[in-house]
Amino acid sequence: MFGLTGDLGRKKLFPAIYELAAAGRLDGPVIGVGRSSHSDRDLREMYDDALGDHQPAGGGTVDPEVARSVDLAYVQGDSTEQTVYDDLAARLTASDHPRSDHPLVYAALPPGIFGSVASGIASSNLPSSTRLMVEKPFGDSADAARELYAEITESVPASQLFIVDHFLAKAAIENILTVRTENPLLTNSLDAAHVDAIDIVMHESGGVDGRGSFYEGVGAIHDVVQNHLMQMLAMLTMPAPADDGEAAFNEARTALLEAVLPVADGDVVLGQYDGYRDLDDVADDSGVETFASLILAVDNDQWRGVPISIRTGKRLHEDRTEAIFHLRNSSDRATSTGNRIRFRIKPHAAVTFDLDVIDPDTHQPRPVSVDACGPDDHGGLGDYAVMFDNAMNGETRHFAQIDDIVEAWRILAPVLGGDHEIHIYPPGTEGPDTSPVDA
Repeated sequence: MFGLTGDLGRKKLFPAIYELAAAGRLDGPVIGVGRSSHSDRDLREMYDDALGDHQPAGGGTVDPEVARSVDLAYVQGDSTEQTVYDDLAARLTASDHPRSDHPLVYAALPPGIFGSVASGIASSNLPSSTRLMVEKPFGDSADAARELYAEITESVPASQLFIVDHFLAKAAIENILTVRTENPLLTNSLDAAHVDAIDIVMHESGGVDGRGSFYEGVGAIHDVVQNHLMQMLAMLTMPAPADDGEAAFNEARTALLEAVLPVADGDVVLGQYDGYRDLDDVADDSGVETFASLILAVDNDQWRGVPISIRTGKRLHEDRTEAIFHLRNSSDRATSTGNRIRFRIKPHAAVTFDLDVIDPDTHQPRPVSVDACGPDDHGGLGDYAVMFDNAMNGETRHFAQIDDIVEAWRILAPVLGGDHEIHIYPPGTEGPDTSPVDA
């Protein structure tokens, strides 16, 4: 695991390792790899510290005995040097670390290094069946993604490559498609004839403190729009797959993204929260966006004419991730304010129906909300634990595919290549006042 000792390790990776162990789905060693000089004991201390305030998916508390059962080791080395892969192969074959038939190499590294990782795996004594799991963002354009994919798959077969988008492994995200396509009430209502607009919202109250150098290289579009929110859009609007297989699911998702038109220049607003440029490792004149608001359109019979807004940002007034279908009113009354279906991901998973009912005092419609609680986890496994488990078993359903990655970059190409003004907004607000999307 490259990147295990960083911030992502503390927040996501170490807890995922514990959840796998608690579910009886971790039967081999976990080896952290990095350039810093750490010992096996140092890694264990990082792991214990990360679990200190962790609440496992599914509830409950950390079981100390399960936590101690995880076999942790550390190898120092640079991911671009062949020696580290030889060291890993030797460590796996050591007597206290049984060799796996399908070891998994996880790389939370800059995309430009993925090719070196794949080459290092192929040139080492690691088994030819070794699987590679790489973090987002995958490239920075459609052409770059294709080239990166070709470079990696020269060394590691495509069937052994797993591209992370942890939103796809969230039970609440996957549940969107199930609720939409398995319930006739919704299946027959969610289309252009009945929906006025769709909003996709990912608001974050936190900033990027301590991650300035990382964020300077990505920004909101690369960080969450191109991957998480494009995949969320697909789940909200794709047709039901032809069958339950992974191939049918992936094909339906890609087909939907192929129908999304490139974003128009006038439908984009980018912003940056006041104080971002004061962070360590951030340029004093940084033009990196911490906020993005855009409007997209799906050019197919089901959704043509329905505007789809996406709005995301750091240091906003709340933590909220949800998608909202605004249904057309069945009457001409201007007083109607309900008729929405919300798929909420954060702060808690739920499907909420906002319905108009009669107000006995005014005899006019007024909205009420009815919640159907949704799943927050996959049987005790959080999103990263699901992905590790899937990758170790060769399952692709909860991973991004190269075709939908390329389509997402195509959709956003006008934003990436355009010269858009960066609007400064105060922390704790809803973002720039100039945003075209009010979600």
